Amino acid sequence: MPTFEHTVEIASPIHQVFEFGADPENWQRTTPGLTHVEVVEQTEDGFRMDATYKLLGKSMDGDMEFTVVEPNEHTVTTFESPGMTGELHYHYAETEAGTTVTQRAEYELGDSMLERILEPVAKRYNKRQFKNSLQTSKDLIEAEAPQTVEA
Repeated sequence: MPTFEHTVEIASPIHQVFEFGADPENWQRTTPGLTHVEVVEQTEDGFRMDATYKLLGKSMDGDMEFTVVEPNEHTVTTFESPGMTGELHYHYAETEAGTTVTQRAEYELGDSMLERILEPVAKRYNKRQFKNSLQTSKDLIEAEAPQTVEA
C-alpha cells in the first residue's frame, strides 16, 4: 500500500488555512488530477461527495467522504473508486510563523493486471500530485489572504 507524507509551513493563521483546506472548491484548484467534485450530502461532521480523479490519463469516478476529526487540527478524506481506495489525512498546527500542515496519504490501486503493472508509476505520480497540491495551497492561501500572524 503506497503511503507518503508531506509538510508545509503557511504564513497564515490556522483558522484561514483550515477553512481553505475544508472547502472542496479549493481542491480542484490545487489538485489538477481532481477533475470533478460535487458535494452530495452533508454529514454531522463533514460531507460526502461524488468525484472524478484522473490518474495517468484514466478517469476514475468514485465516492469521497470528508470528516472534520478536530476543528483546526485534523481532517480525513476517504475515497473509494474501482481503481483506487484510501485515506488522506491533514494535520494542522499553529506556529509562530503561521500554520504547519502535514498531509499523509495511504491508498491502494485496483487489482487488475494493468493497475498492478502501472502501480510504481502511479505511486510516483500521486506522490508528486499531492506534494504539489500542498505547495499550491500554500501559494494560494498566502496570495489571497495575506495577513500577519500575531504572536
